[in-house]
Amino acid sequence: MAKFKLDDGTEYLAEDFIDGYLINPLLLRGSTPTEPFVLRTDHVMSVHCLIGGGLRCWGVFDTLDDALTCAKTGPSWRNRSYAERQIHAKASMIR
Repeated sequence: MAKFKLDDGTEYLAEDFIDGYLINPLLLRGSTPTEPFVLRTDHVMSVHCLIGGGLRCWGVFDTLDDALTCAKTGPSWRNRSYAERQIHAKASMIR
């Protein structure tokens, strides 16, 4: 773990800091990053963001590049209309 300083002046311990995003930050009570960050396990990357005081998962990915793209652009469901999200949710349930 290394210490990284974000643009807002806050510092976090994390495995890495790539393109402005923390990778596997040490999440301590009261010190969760407000910017999206990536949690990496052996074979999966997930993007998380603190929203309204709660931690939300924006997506789970096979590659770090895909996870970083999500962190940069936001979750794909954020930019869809309510109707599009409902269609996507129903299609996912059918699979």
